[in-house]
Amino acid sequence: MAGKITGWVAFVLLTGLYVYMVVAAVGNLTQLPEMASQLGLGVNATGWFWLWLGVALPVLGYAVALLAGRKRRGGSRLLILATALAVVAALQLEISLVVPPTSFFM
Repeated sequence: MAGKITGWVAFVLLTGLYVYMVVAAVGNLTQLPEMASQLGLGVNATGWFWLWLGVALPVLGYAVALLAGRKRRGGSRLLILATALAVVAALQLEISLVVPPTSFFM
């Protein structure tokens, strides 16, 4: 019984981290254009692409992890979710390091 509760708690925590990534990306999506307009700038098509990709990556990663762990045991599902979370976080970090912030604005 304690193992099932621990597994569910871990699942809820991992899901919460995915939700946090999506909420942060939506915050960027809504706040960056507003801040740019206050500076007299606008977001170009490339900037919109990177902003929407930041929202889509965690959602896609979570969906793929759930599909990959569909017929596996609880521990394997948690490892797949954690691995996908790490991959999504690494991709988002890499994007933020490789894409210069000035390429977002026109």
